[in-house]
Amino acid sequence: MAENDWAQPAPEMLATARKRALGALQSQDAARKLARFYDTKTDYAGATIATIGHNAPDSIGADDLFATTLLSVDVPAKAARLLTGNGDTKAAVSSALRALPLGPLEAVDADGFAAMEVLYLHVKRSLAKASAKSSNPWVVASKLCARKRPDLFPVRDNVVCRLLDVQRARNFRIDWLVFQALMNDAEVSKALSSVRSAVEAQADDSVVLDTQPLRVLDAALWTSVHMS
Repeated sequence: MAENDWAQPAPEMLATARKRALGALQSQDAARKLARFYDTKTDYAGATIATIGHNAPDSIGADDLFATTLLSVDVPAKAARLLTGNGDTKAAVSSALRALPLGPLEAVDADGFAAMEVLYLHVKRSLAKASAKSSNPWVVASKLCARKRPDLFPVRDNVVCRLLDVQRARNFRIDWLVFQALMNDAEVSKALSSVRSAVEAQADDSVVLDTQPLRVLDAALWTSVHMS
């Protein structure tokens, strides 16, 4: 796969996403909101989505589906059977998981993005509702992929995509490239480390932060919109 096989985000889109990400991370309330999202005494899923149950590196299991539903989405029964039962779908997903790049999103090259796309599309097709004539479960697919590899796949739900103003592209490839640019931006990385340090300095033992910076960025963006 060549680099130019994928359309690149427009410079103004990258600039807007960067400005809004920095605004979320540098807000006076950012640390407080993150701490609440990762507080195990609350009903927020921050401390649980990546760690609950068993997360096999080369298959999707019931624990993965349950963890994904904690992010306020449903997994159709047919999809659960396809993804966890023996058959062509499970085999294809397992192969795609094994082919993923080993590094985090900020280090992914063109071949790595191609491998990510294979998994994402397999998962997305599997999650389509059997009763719907047209089904586009991109949010659920993104959350399930993020559960499997929280260092690689951004959650990219409607809230975060609207905040970064990437939803108008309607293109997961663009979203991934925007997130990669944010993760490679020195000022964003500094702000992310700063807010993480603030949470760790202020919070008690009930707050369990993600180990992956990409997930913390996702959480900071989401909480900047959804928490007062």
